[in-house]
Amino acid sequence: MHNSAPAVLLSAVSMVVAGSTLCEAQTCFRACLSSRLKQSDITDDMIRYQMTLCRDACDEEIRSRLVQSGLDRKIAACEPQPLSDVEFKTVRAASASFFTFANAFTWDVHNVLPGKVIRKVEIVYPTLDLDQTTATGGGIVLPGETETILINGTFEGYPAMRYGLRVRAVYACSID
Repeated sequence: MHNSAPAVLLSAVSMVVAGSTLCEAQTCFRACLSSRLKQSDITDDMIRYQMTLCRDACDEEIRSRLVQSGLDRKIAACEPQPLSDVEFKTVRAASASFFTFANAFTWDVHNVLPGKVIRKVEIVYPTLDLDQTTATGGGIVLPGETETILINGTFEGYPAMRYGLRVRAVYACSID
C-alpha cells in the first residue's frame, strides 16, 4: 500500500506544476512541462532540467514570432526598466500566484500593459541565516499574452521560507 503514495504524490505535483485549469489555456512552458513529467521515479534535478528545456524551447518560439513581427531588434537592444508601482500592481493583480517547487520559482505573468514587453522578474527570499537573497529570471511576455518566468535555484530550505519569497520588481521594455 505504501508503494502507491509516491505515485499519488507525483500525480498531484504534476497537476499543480502543470498549472492547468479548465478556464484558461496553458502557457507554452506549462504545456511543455506537463508532457515531460510522466515517469514515477523523477527527481528534483530532473524536474529542473525539464523546466529549463521547456523555458528555452518556449523562448525560441517567442523569438521567432518577434522576428516575423519585426520587433526582434528593438527588444534585443532594449535595457529593461522597472515598472512603476501602479504598473507592477496591475501586472501582479492580472497574473496568477507564483509557485515554488523543486527549488525553482515559476510565475505565469499576464502582461496587461499595452506597448510594453515584460523582460525580467526579480524576487527576494530568505536564506537559512534569515538574510535576503535576490534572484532574477528573464523571458519575453508580449502585451496581452501570458508566459511563464522560471528562476531555478531558489532554495526552499524549510517550509516557512516559501512564505517569505516575494516578487520585488518586474522589468519591461517599451515597444511604442
